[in-house]
Amino acid sequence: MEATASNQSKANWNQIYGLMALNAAIVISWIAYHNYQPKVLELFHFQELSFFLIVAQAVILVFIPIVAGWIGDAMIKKNGNSLVVFTIGISVTAMVFMCVAFVVGSTDMIDLTRALPVMIVVWLISMNIFHSPANSMLELFAPARRLPAAMAMMVLTTDLLYAFEPVVVNIVDWMGPVITFAFGGVLLVVTGYFFKRTTRNVNFTRNAEESTAKESSFMPVVVAGLAFGLVDAIIKEILPHWLMSKSDVALPIHTEGLFVSMVLITAAIAAWPLSFQVDKIGERKGIAIGLIGALVSLGLVYLLPFAYPSLVFALIAGVFLSLASVSAFPFALKNLSVKNITIGTGIFFGCVELTAGIIQIYRA
Repeated sequence: MEATASNQSKANWNQIYGLMALNAAIVISWIAYHNYQPKVLELFHFQELSFFLIVAQAVILVFIPIVAGWIGDAMIKKNGNSLVVFTIGISVTAMVFMCVAFVVGSTDMIDLTRALPVMIVVWLISMNIFHSPANSMLELFAPARRLPAAMAMMVLTTDLLYAFEPVVVNIVDWMGPVITFAFGGVLLVVTGYFFKRTTRNVNFTRNAEESTAKESSFMPVVVAGLAFGLVDAIIKEILPHWLMSKSDVALPIHTEGLFVSMVLITAAIAAWPLSFQVDKIGERKGIAIGLIGALVSLGLVYLLPFAYPSLVFALIAGVFLSLASVSAFPFALKNLSVKNITIGTGIFFGCVELTAGIIQIYRA
């Protein structure tokens, strides 16, 4: 039986699990990339390209999801599905992973190091080709009233992985660059195949009569993406520095990454119970309360001079971030018509990445 937006009365968890596994593979790939990119550049004497790659990553993360979404919607209109975009993106990304593993491990046999920066840029592009088309299918896997619960599972998966990034980094360091890049390629192929298999009976043709938005309203999608991206970037990129700079320096933890881990673990644990509250109050109120609460909590972290009260408000900010995370993407989907689901998803994720990109360029 085909799963459509119109015939689902409950969430299809097999398909949601497939999307969770795919997102987990993407997070692991990003962690591996950020860990090894500077090391590989140093190994092959491309340090002068580090700033260029930071800028390229920011531009790609903002614009490629939008382009991929536009192509995905065009493919749905033409062929009835957008899996061809997904398949190309997965295939190219896995291939580049394997090529980088070969380049890093075979310098004695053949010198392909000049192609390494090009491979990295192609990898960044291909990673973002399939992300938006895949995540745009979430509303096909769950009815509108179960979208927050489905999104909570995504938040639980990705936030926990980012929270345990130090552990993942230790593992990839132990594996070494060659095995890590090869493993990354295999991981994406396996999770991509699993996701594609679970969605093989999905009908991508949405029912326009049952869509909550007859015409797309892109401005709320843009605002939600930018606002959520701002809060997310502050917590992941800036909050640890605020906590480490407190005057009493009384915290027993002196590693910035552990502060982020604590906040993200809090956000991950809170996601599932908060999804039921979003069911009651709606996505609009959920994202508004989440973002305002997170910003107020972060403001208190910045203003308070002492470490322990600041840490308490940082954890509270994690709870509000979780509420915003569960609400933001479902809110964006509800402002999109069936004609623009995939490109609207790309716009949302592109806006989320904009603030983080600006911060990374500024700090480079």
